[in-house]
Amino acid sequence: MPGRYESTANATRRRLLGVSAATFLLAACNNLETHTFNIQSAAGGTEIEARQVVALVYAQAPDADIEKLLYSGGDLTRAIKRLRDRYPQLKPWLDQGVIGNSASGFVALRDPSRREQLRELLWEENRDRAFLHNRASVAVGHGVDDLAGWLPYASYSFGKEWIAQGQAGWWWLDDKRQWEQKSRSTSD
Repeated sequence: MPGRYESTANATRRRLLGVSAATFLLAACNNLETHTFNIQSAAGGTEIEARQVVALVYAQAPDADIEKLLYSGGDLTRAIKRLRDRYPQLKPWLDQGVIGNSASGFVALRDPSRREQLRELLWEENRDRAFLHNRASVAVGHGVDDLAGWLPYASYSFGKEWIAQGQAGWWWLDDKRQWEQKSRSTSD
């Protein structure tokens, strides 16, 4: 009867292997759904954070409002406050069209004849914006191993908000490095 025993054992092994494979596939599907959810949550969190931070900076909001942000705290809060405090220095240059926001989330020089005059101001602003993009990425769960892949999304999310919430007549640099002026109409 060794043949009958081996046949039963092989059938049992095949069933166990099948059950194991099915369990593995179900676990993989479950992880995929969780991962997709986390990406969607992080994307939404980044966009919300960008919208809120830019609104607070442009509105010259008090410290208490900045400290209520979902991802605020420590160095991130200090960077947002520096951006807010520096905005009155940037605004006249934005109004004159000498500088503009970029789609990539930074401030760009539109009038090269003012480079030396604005070098330090733009460097400080862009340093804090880069820090903001970095910390916002980490705050939504895309740090360390995933940071390089998420940073462009964070930068462009903030860039979109700096431009959208900017005043009509301000200039902005698109992702093809072409300058455009924000429409003075009510819809943009």
